[in-house]
Amino acid sequence: MPGTVTVACKMPHGIICRLFKMVDAEEPLPGGGTKAVKRAEPTGSTIKLNGYLKPAQGDEPAPPAMPGSYALTHGVDKDLFDEWLKQNQDLDMVKNKLIFAAEKTDYVQHKAKDQNPHFKCGLEPIDRNKLPRGIKSGSAVEAA
Repeated sequence: MPGTVTVACKMPHGIICRLFKMVDAEEPLPGGGTKAVKRAEPTGSTIKLNGYLKPAQGDEPAPPAMPGSYALTHGVDKDLFDEWLKQNQDLDMVKNKLIFAAEKTDYVQHKAKDQNPHFKCGLEPIDRNKLPRGIKSGSAVEAA
């Protein structure tokens, strides 16, 4: 499909990417009066990126998990995604390559495989068998 990309996302539940435009607005001041400010206003354009975890409930099928825990979203409008990347270039998930895209699906799959599989985004589920020190599971608390 022309003008589309395949996006890889390492966020477990995916993400909804929204575009904004800066508009002039008036902001009230304490004691009365206003001042001119720039405010971000949503444009209505959104992109829903798949996450690699299966949804607990819902009618949508679970996206297939990718090597390195990336999920793919195919057919994303290239111009919209490029603009979202431009607006969000300072986000850690963009800088750390938790979200990236390419026109060719094969390239995205190979790049996902090449990423460090042990790199975590910080939103992964907790392994009940490896709880942090001082934290007990609900069943361990009930037994005590």
